[in-house]
Amino acid sequence: MLGGSSATTPATSSLPPHMSAGLLPKLTIVTPSWNGERFIREAIHSIAQQRYPDLEHIVFDAGSTDNTLALLAQFPDVVVHSEPDRGIYDALNKGITQANGEIIGFLNTDDLYPDGVLVEIGSIFAREPDIDVVVGHSCLFETDDQGRRRRLFVRAHVNQNGLWLPELAFGVPGFNGCFFRRRVFDKFGYLNIKYRITGDREFLMRLAIAGARATRVERPAILYRAHAGSLSMNPGKSNLLRMGREYVDMALELAKANASNRELSRFFLAWHAFESVKLVVRRGQAGQLRDALALFAQLNVQNPLWPWRLFEAARIWRMVRDLDAPA
Repeated sequence: MLGGSSATTPATSSLPPHMSAGLLPKLTIVTPSWNGERFIREAIHSIAQQRYPDLEHIVFDAGSTDNTLALLAQFPDVVVHSEPDRGIYDALNKGITQANGEIIGFLNTDDLYPDGVLVEIGSIFAREPDIDVVVGHSCLFETDDQGRRRRLFVRAHVNQNGLWLPELAFGVPGFNGCFFRRRVFDKFGYLNIKYRITGDREFLMRLAIAGARATRVERPAILYRAHAGSLSMNPGKSNLLRMGREYVDMALELAKANASNRELSRFFLAWHAFESVKLVVRRGQAGQLRDALALFAQLNVQNPLWPWRLFEAARIWRMVRDLDAPA
């Protein structure tokens, strides 16, 4: 589970000649929304231009106060629910519950799908009924003042077909480039709303631990937009402290949940040491010295072997960096 090799051969992405569009499974895309007027039109167009034959797009809006709902009203084919929620993962869970598709994907209001990718995703699911998850490459881009796009990096998620636990913890998982068969949520549960920013990472880890069957499409499946308003893809990295706190809690929780599995427990305790030390340093740099000292004291109690585990964490981090470096 923690090794670096892929368990299966990546799927080919072309639609076989004998497969008609009518054989593609129904696909639902869920979009969480709150004050997304700046980019949501682009996101909707990126779905519509896919020309997928049986497509449902559901938007769960948390009560936007800008022009988002007025923009959404211009797209009658988009199913819109506007109601308060308990965060982005609550909105995604609501979308899963309402989805009619056999396959479910997620697109944020500020992100895009590459042209033609949904047909490729659907064809893989149609050909391979045992597959639970299809994973594509993740591309991060930014736009300049003239609207021109510049690619920042691409990650291919090559190891264990995107459900490689070291990358999910120490790297950059591409949740929105993953597409799931509906049974995944029935079998493994929904997203944990306790994590306000990082719940998608925890969900993918759960799938990896449980042995969900994944394969890959050899092309970008999601275009993440880097901009100041993004929760996790903002250039100023304004949410690092919040994300770090969630990672510390997540790592400890997963270590406890997998205490009977020595390999997994050691892995998550190494990750806990890694994230705790990073957060101590960042809190100190932010002038939050009291919080930094409290976190360091907590680390010594919760993970007393943390200095040794930090060496293991550094080894895993380097392995992830070297095996899936940005292209």
